[in-house]
Amino acid sequence: MNATDNCGGAGDDRSALEAERGAIDALDAQMIALFNERLAAATRIGAIKRRLGLPIVDSARETHVFERLLDLNRGGLLKNRYVLQVVAALMAAARDVQGQQHRPADGFGTPALFAVFGNPVVHSLSPVMHNAAFTAVGYHGVYAAIRVADIRPAVAGMRALGFKGASVTIPHKETVLACLDWIDPAAARIQAVNTIVNDGGALKGFNTDAEGAMRALAGTVHLKGRTVAIIGAGGAARALADGVVRQGGRAVVYNRSRARGEALGADLGAEFRPLAEFSAEACDVLVNTTPVGMSPDSDATPVPAEALRPGLVVMDMIYNPLRTRLLREAATAGCTVIDGLAMFVLQGARQFELWTGIPAPIEIMRLAVEAELTAP
Repeated sequence: MNATDNCGGAGDDRSALEAERGAIDALDAQMIALFNERLAAATRIGAIKRRLGLPIVDSARETHVFERLLDLNRGGLLKNRYVLQVVAALMAAARDVQGQQHRPADGFGTPALFAVFGNPVVHSLSPVMHNAAFTAVGYHGVYAAIRVADIRPAVAGMRALGFKGASVTIPHKETVLACLDWIDPAAARIQAVNTIVNDGGALKGFNTDAEGAMRALAGTVHLKGRTVAIIGAGGAARALADGVVRQGGRAVVYNRSRARGEALGADLGAEFRPLAEFSAEACDVLVNTTPVGMSPDSDATPVPAEALRPGLVVMDMIYNPLRTRLLREAATAGCTVIDGLAMFVLQGARQFELWTGIPAPIEIMRLAVEAELTAP
């Protein structure tokens, strides 16, 4: 091939590049026109709803739209996570033209700041979930995952930078209590905080884990009179034990550390057993509250497969991966299994409401996390 051939090839490529760019420009123009047509239709719908006395926000309808579009996108080049982001932004714009936009008090100049503090935290999908929720309701907020080795300077930084709220995860749910100005009575009883709210400069601690876990279990099992084996003795275990006892169940904590397990039991009315003594015959429900089996160490399990039995209800608070080794082996053993997604979304929805005062778009939050977990 000579120099002339090379120049011809480069010229052809440049022409092809410009042609493709022109095609994209035309498509962009079409999309903007369609977006505006969609908003015009949303404006008309808003007027009809007001005449009928109906609420502007229809969560069931929004969820149906998301699910239908995700189905239409099946096999396409566009990742589901981007479908959710684009459609959530369009829905937020629709709420805006209908007069139902939600914004922080300082307007659009500066977004409200939120974060999750933990170690490790790189695999957290809290940013995916909460940013989708902010976009869906038109709330001007930004949520990030921040790896924190020492929770004290992290909370001090949150205070100094004016963060509006934060999530707290492993291993800081208990130690963070000493950093806060006020603690909700339920969180004080549990002695674990997973949610911080900045209320005009006062940092307030709450625990949404207990509510999330109880709601996740409620669809499968009634806890009154049942024995629940809880693997672990950290903040999530404390929240779960408190919820079980308050619903009339018997909580038995299994943990390697006797001191932590016994302390949890004494504080919350639970029993303690060494983890090595776990027996599926002695319980109706098993819940893993530890990070054992969490991505990237997804081959680990807190309980060996041979320790499981048919009929046992097994829940793993881990949501990444969605099907942990514990849940896979439990299903094979004939157990009823509950993954960590429901609890994760439900506790996150309560966080969202504490931070914003806006009803959480629960189904959109769930779809956002599912899209990320199932992304190729």
